[in-house]
Amino acid sequence: NCNSDKQWQQHITSEKHKERVFNSEDDQNCWQYRFPTGTFKVCERFLKGTCTEEELCKLAHGDEELKEWKDRREFLLMKLAKARKDHLIAPNDNDFGKYSFLLKDI
Repeated sequence: NCNSDKQWQQHITSEKHKERVFNSEDDQNCWQYRFPTGTFKVCERFLKGTCTEEELCKLAHGDEELKEWKDRREFLLMKLAKARKDHLIAPNDNDFGKYSFLLKDI
């Protein structure tokens, strides 16, 4: 059984597995704005109409997008807590790629 346990540990630390834990088709349909970047502030240049970064901008383009980013973070944190509780994510695993912003204070 040692081999299957080792395989399971490798599986739950894979990028593909983590993407599935955090992401589902249903989740995508309820969000209107870009995926959070991890910087939870409104872009001052966007407010002035001078942001040239568009989709690449790390800051929220307006209060509505910022609110959704915060809501989405809370939703993903609940998914992370459940995944850890259900042993779908290793307790000491803190490498979540594009989801790493979940571990930062905002």
